[in-house]
Amino acid sequence: MSLPFPVRILTMGGPVFDGEALSLTVPMDRGPMFIERGYTNFMGTLSKAGVLKLVTKEKTNFYAVFGGIVDVRKGGTTTVYCEEINPGYSIDLARAIAARDRNLDRIAKHEDGIDILRAKAKLAKALVRISVKELSEGAKKD
Repeated sequence: MSLPFPVRILTMGGPVFDGEALSLTVPMDRGPMFIERGYTNFMGTLSKAGVLKLVTKEKTNFYAVFGGIVDVRKGGTTTVYCEEINPGYSIDLARAIAARDRNLDRIAKHEDGIDILRAKAKLAKALVRISVKELSEGAKKD
């Protein structure tokens, strides 16, 4: 069993989480990074779109995260600064699926005036939101 350590998840709008965690998994460009108490000092950039998993004594929470940095201090607080974050419970699955379908259609059509890079970025966000919502719903059943 992991020992708890202090974690803060922050956005420009304020704190999302400030408390004790047993583990934290953050999305990095080379894949997810698992953090627990005693992890070495580290600072890195979060991926542009990914899943953050926060495990506390009470429950497991999933978040859709879009950019930011993680700052790990051995023996101190691990802080995640997010550009944008959506808790799984707050994600509207129907809206995320509609965004996925709309952007898949835009990419497939290659119409003039459509910014393909923007459509791909929106598609990535929609896919992460769908995944996080599904993970959150599965966590409730455990």
